[in-house]
Amino acid sequence: MIDAGPRLTANAGMHVKNIADEKERELAQIKSQGPHQKPYPLVTVAERATAVQEGRINLDLLARPGTHLISETETELRNNGLPAAAYSTNIGGMGAHWTCACPRPGNAEKIPFIPDDEYEEAFSRAEELLYVTQHAFPESAEGMAIQKILGGLFNPQLSKDRKVQPMPVACKLDESGNQYWVGPDIILGNLSQPGNKEGLEIWPETICWKLETADGEISKALVEEIKTKERTAIKAKIYILACDAFRTPQLLWASGIRPKALGHYLNEHPFVFAFIELADKLVDKSSGPEYNPAGRKDQTIGVFWVPFDSPGHQFHAQIMHMDLSPLKIETHGDPKHIVGLGWGCVKEIRFDDHIEFSETEKDFFGMPKMNIRFSLTERDLAEIETAKQMQRKALNAFGKEIREGQQTLMPSGTSLHTQGTVRMGEQDDGESVCNSYGRVWGYDNLFVGGNGVIPMATTSNPTLTSVAMAVRSAGKIVSLL
Repeated sequence: MIDAGPRLTANAGMHVKNIADEKERELAQIKSQGPHQKPYPLVTVAERATAVQEGRINLDLLARPGTHLISETETELRNNGLPAAAYSTNIGGMGAHWTCACPRPGNAEKIPFIPDDEYEEAFSRAEELLYVTQHAFPESAEGMAIQKILGGLFNPQLSKDRKVQPMPVACKLDESGNQYWVGPDIILGNLSQPGNKEGLEIWPETICWKLETADGEISKALVEEIKTKERTAIKAKIYILACDAFRTPQLLWASGIRPKALGHYLNEHPFVFAFIELADKLVDKSSGPEYNPAGRKDQTIGVFWVPFDSPGHQFHAQIMHMDLSPLKIETHGDPKHIVGLGWGCVKEIRFDDHIEFSETEKDFFGMPKMNIRFSLTERDLAEIETAKQMQRKALNAFGKEIREGQQTLMPSGTSLHTQGTVRMGEQDDGESVCNSYGRVWGYDNLFVGGNGVIPMATTSNPTLTSVAMAVRSAGKIVSLL
């Protein structure tokens, strides 16, 4: 296993939220930021969105700790259709930084050409691997009030198994309820340890710059150790690319593997955010314990979910008691409880939304420079307005709205849920890059994984789907070997 970024922790791929020391955690985030080895200034949701709308954007404004933007200059940023699109460069990638939300996709978000029994088996296994739970946060009277209010507003239009509920998250709990946020180290198990005896070598700060092909197969992978510039050719029976939704198609393109759909059908759902203060009068203190911040590592008290459920609620809503978002918020006064409401919309999937690769220019890592062609359609804008109406129902029911957070449409790319760039399909008809097991059309020993394989228009967090699809891919690879 190779990765262009450094090893952040002794056990490879540990989530940085598990690093107790704040300074060490910040250093791990900075190490993941590729060309930007510095702390980013924290900005408010409103500052970020307003600056983008007014054309006052810069790299520091849009980047978030632990990530770096695809755009490397201010000029590139202004020409990027997904200005907030970013990735993490470290062992474990964004798996060391993600919010750990694992909602199951709703009816219209499901991949239709995977048999139901296989789909269910893959998702159940993914939930096991990620230790998905709805009990990561202790109950509180305030949290129960939030869920009750949301349920009263949206449950009548939701299916029986898709009611308002705590957000499923990837979190391993010990007997005392202490949280260990799931990263790739949990899935790797003993393999994450240096010098493990199971035979997995992890090469940090090493980049694969080209795959060589022969007779419908990959014959070798050409890799380079970034610091020493030493190059090596790796020969294997099977090659798997899971480099995120941008760098997986980038490596394929650089290798001359360029199916028609490569980098196209790029999908990233629009997200509308707003923040309120939970009114004291809405909380029944006798319904549960009052939130006690003592001993907590962060300010997040709980996360709730209004599921995507077409046609009653064609949105994914993530409601954060306090703030799980890495974006700073501002309040007037000193509220005890802040609720962040995020409504995600379905994006119309189009061939024209795509990554444009340069034949001549290189990025920070020496790979073909990428430019993102992406825009919102009239249908997308209509969906956003409907999402705002749904969100407004909740805002009106909760309490006092925070001035700077009034229903802000976030800059495109903010969700970091980029999908579709190496999408799977039923047949090799030019509309997809791989089959339902992730095997690239035309190459017997080349597989792809990650969010990029998801072919559907979705609003939900995609990681659970990506892991479920990886479970199916792994089973197919084992059978081939």
